[in-house]
Amino acid sequence: MVNRIEPATVTHAELVSAFGSLWVETMPPEVAERHFTNPGDRRLLTEVGLPSSLLGQVYFGNVRIDPPQTISQALDTGTPGKLAPEVRDDIVIAVGMGGWACMSRVDNRVYWYEPGDSDRKFGLINTSLERFLQIAYRLRVEFKDIDLLHSADEDESEEEIADELRRLVGEIREVDPPSFDSPAMFWQHVLLFALEALASDQ
Repeated sequence: MVNRIEPATVTHAELVSAFGSLWVETMPPEVAERHFTNPGDRRLLTEVGLPSSLLGQVYFGNVRIDPPQTISQALDTGTPGKLAPEVRDDIVIAVGMGGWACMSRVDNRVYWYEPGDSDRKFGLINTSLERFLQIAYRLRVEFKDIDLLHSADEDESEEEIADELRRLVGEIREVDPPSFDSPAMFWQHVLLFALEALASDQ
């Protein structure tokens, strides 16, 4: 499979503008070289960076000081043969929503994994790490302008959240259509829980 460098659709400056300078870090080049084979992924991590978290639902950690972990390292099972190699050596990108977003060593896609499962989950999150970051960025920008009307009526509140969820999915879907058709429904769940949290705070 030929590795390709995807266009830089999100810049470091844009991430900092969206998340704040204290919450975006880049990975040291020597660390990226050691853990990532795709030149596009290395460029993204060392030049663009990752935020520490997204909407209180997804957590990336600090890529400047925390080295990447494989699933095997994150589970720390002590029994290397317990997991299939394609699962064992995949990299954990983010945690949250009751599981992990992991990047496949085989095709560089980001998929859903629930710790404790011995088999790899093929629930697609994104077709690439770049698309994963682009959607995270777009969601953060979109959430800055959301103002849910507080309603004591639970049915009205749920309807408003559902309407906002459909609107946001419609706005962001074109970034990576396969991810929104995936049975994992990762981004739909991130949006739903973030909207529910926002509504409860207002």
